[in-house]
Amino acid sequence: MKATLMITAAVSALLLVGCANHEGVAPSQNSSLNAVSPSTTATSEGGSMQRSLDAWLKEEWTPLTTPANGANATSATAVSNVSEPSGTVTAQPEDNTPLTLQKYADKWKTYHENKEKMKEGKPKEASHIEMMQSLPVVGK
Repeated sequence: MKATLMITAAVSALLLVGCANHEGVAPSQNSSLNAVSPSTTATSEGGSMQRSLDAWLKEEWTPLTTPANGANATSATAVSNVSEPSGTVTAQPEDNTPLTLQKYADKWKTYHENKEKMKEGKPKEASHIEMMQSLPVVGK
């Protein structure tokens, strides 16, 4: 019994070592594997959540958090300088300071203030709490 256990352990160890040291074709170089499951698809297309986040950042977050006046703008947008000849465009200096928690909190506050201003004249969406309270049995 002890001998079979030792032989089984030795064979298992040899198999594991043999598999670990085997140098073969990398998965990215395997043409058969790439035909079935290409590895570039996930990185180039992105997932549904990533696309949703990118759209939200582009359409909502960036426009509502960037300052309205050009003096405080931190993005690297091109601005024409009046003292230079027409046709010459200079870029504003890019803000390379690290994003701190306070800066993020300030941007979040600005985002919510601008979002509230944007929604001021529009009708309010009914919340789930209000809908539940309006039910005859559950509600008040």
